[in-house]
Amino acid sequence: SLLSYRALWSQVFSLLGAALPLMLAGYFSGLYDSSRVGWSVTAARFGLVAVPLILVTWRSTRGYELFPEETHVQLKDIPQVFKNIPFRYTLALVSFAIVAQNIMGAVLVYFMKYLMGFSDQQSSTAFLILFAFSIVWIPVINVLSKKQGKRWTFNFFMGLWALGQGAGMMIFARPEHMSVFYVLLFLISGGIVVTWQIGWSMISDVVEVDEFKTGQRREGLYFGIIAFAQKFASGVAIWMVGMVLSWIGYVPDAPQSESALMGIRVICAEGTTVFIILSAICAYLMPLTRDKHRALLEAIRLKKEGKPFDEQSLEGIV
Repeated sequence: SLLSYRALWSQVFSLLGAALPLMLAGYFSGLYDSSRVGWSVTAARFGLVAVPLILVTWRSTRGYELFPEETHVQLKDIPQVFKNIPFRYTLALVSFAIVAQNIMGAVLVYFMKYLMGFSDQQSSTAFLILFAFSIVWIPVINVLSKKQGKRWTFNFFMGLWALGQGAGMMIFARPEHMSVFYVLLFLISGGIVVTWQIGWSMISDVVEVDEFKTGQRREGLYFGIIAFAQKFASGVAIWMVGMVLSWIGYVPDAPQSESALMGIRVICAEGTTVFIILSAICAYLMPLTRDKHRALLEAIRLKKEGKPFDEQSLEGIV
């Protein structure tokens, strides 16, 4: 539920983030008569807004920690994190989903330009619609996760994403079927937002596996590693896209050959879907089920009270 609020505001401001940079860069480029200076000034303005807000958030939340006890984390603690079995699955499923998102995001620009015939303005509008669709899915994901569990909900929406990406973009996305393309964006948007809404909420659950073992709540350690993995996965995905575009014969700002066009379609559709499936497999194999998580919370409570607990109920997760 908490991550649903986070996902909502993230997508709302992603809408602004998709529109504002182009507007500001255009304004400052005209003001300084230089596109390069215009983008630099735009980036500086965003930095001047973002950094103080980060500091304000940090300062205003001090003293309101849910678990205020002090913990100590050192570099030697990092390898211990990977002994947390559910965390390994969570790290993998989030990383694969992030790679899928970055491949799709990077190649979709070329897909819309060369295969759908979109102008830059139409492409920007399509991304705005994609973000808007994702907002619609947030309450649905929240309700389904409460009724069916996180793993089921995650894989349901990853399945919709794979269907829209793997089959839809490969077979049905054509300039003459514009409405079909937007239906595919609707399906894809569910998979994108479920990564941030459900994938990140799973991290909070695996933290409690560590709490059972160590007696400490080290959320920062786990979220920090996931955040680092996210950035690393994004970098790898963008590098992969650049390499593959060169291999298929893509030529910037020029008419593309038939082989290059087919390569762009295959990367956008099947290249993305491979990582979606890998992420879904990791979620399916995740040993920390809803019942085991409830048993884990009960074991933590009993352990703190010095009472016996059912060790068999924790089999496979600690």
